[in-house]
Amino acid sequence: MQPRLRSRALPALPALVTLLALAACTPSTPAPTAAPSAMTSAAPSATPEEPLRVEVTAGDVTLEVSVPDATPDDPGVHVTPDEQAGTATVTLERPAVGDADPPTITLVSRGAFETRVDGSVTVRSDGTAIGGLSAPRGARLTAVDGSRLEVRATGGTDDEDAGGAATTLGTSAVASTDWGDREGGRSLAVVPTGWAREAGQAGTDLVWAELVAADPEVDTATMRDQLECHAIGAPDKDSWNLEPWRPDVGLVATMAARCNPTS
Repeated sequence: MQPRLRSRALPALPALVTLLALAACTPSTPAPTAAPSAMTSAAPSATPEEPLRVEVTAGDVTLEVSVPDATPDDPGVHVTPDEQAGTATVTLERPAVGDADPPTITLVSRGAFETRVDGSVTVRSDGTAIGGLSAPRGARLTAVDGSRLEVRATGGTDDEDAGGAATTLGTSAVASTDWGDREGGRSLAVVPTGWAREAGQAGTDLVWAELVAADPEVDTATMRDQLECHAIGAPDKDSWNLEPWRPDVGLVATMAARCNPTS
């Protein structure tokens, strides 16, 4: 015979609620906590601060000048834009140029840099010049790659170099052109902009690109040699007169003929 199971009666509901309420009101003993540790000062970050970056725009060309160890209060770089002339001049103070970590100029718009032997830099897009930088005084522009240049001091000690370095971004090279008859034949009178007259090979590259884009007839070897001859030997002449009928004798002979070869 199986023993009879005894059931244990549960407390009445009001009594159960009372017991739970008393348990909730009973203060519990707090768990011991560890003693607070002493505060320590954070060590300086080993990562150098981001260099100061300044945007430079003229025409369709945009550059970014990066100056290490500069601050907004002491940038070491100044930009003077001239929208009417299509230029923007970048001036770097001597301390910025003389640092071991040199300022850099990065091309952030389309194209690529082409450094020229005279120290100027042409900006090309699909092989065509669209702008350029004049050779800076007191410094040189050294290519890091096709889109970045370093501004390195040349170590000059004269008054011009002591002030730092300045280069001008130009995107307009031809002020006007006029076809006419001169010296017995058809002639194109080219009036360069002020920047193109002083920008060296970069200026000549942009003058040529603008002339060819405006009139494909210009695109001959003799016209290019006459242009370079004027840019090198007569940059301040009111107009550079280029004649398509003159013979192609090469740049050296063109310069020997004072830009006007005849045979």
